[in-house]
Amino acid sequence: MSRRGWVSARDAAEQWRLLSVYDDGWCVAPVAVPTAEDTRRRVRALIGWMVVVVGLFAASAAAAVWATGLPWLTWVLLAASLGAGTVAAVRAARRRAEQRPPVFDSAAAHLAGTPGVTRVPLGQVRSVAVQRQGHEDVVTVTVRKGRPLVYRSPDRTLGRLFTAWSPSPPAG
Repeated sequence: MSRRGWVSARDAAEQWRLLSVYDDGWCVAPVAVPTAEDTRRRVRALIGWMVVVVGLFAASAAAAVWATGLPWLTWVLLAASLGAGTVAAVRAARRRAEQRPPVFDSAAAHLAGTPGVTRVPLGQVRSVAVQRQGHEDVVTVTVRKGRPLVYRSPDRTLGRLFTAWSPSPPAG
């Protein structure tokens, strides 16, 4: 078994969920949706880092023109600019890596290894309907017991992950 992929989608209650799709089913986990304050904080940090990098680079260029007797100053300021850019890039990469979902081999392993996750085994699925409504992919899953599951996402990955099981999953 293997992991097919993951996508963020809204459920019928309009709550965002992370769907991790495997060959043996999928797992549904709640997703922390960024608030306006989170976005403002990230934009402020980006602008701050850009000001530092551009400011140091401009100071380096100015030192090259006006402080011709101190050639080392130009190189120090240029190195500081490159260092600040590198630090900003590493911090952004770490933040993205922390937000990436964990990788498991199967939906059962995902369920066992992550708290707060619900699993939909492939054996309980009767049919899968994949549609495009406006700008969103809509997946409707009819299960053997219970109400149909509906997932919506503007990301076309949702439809791609479930198309293999439409109109019905393989017997197995």
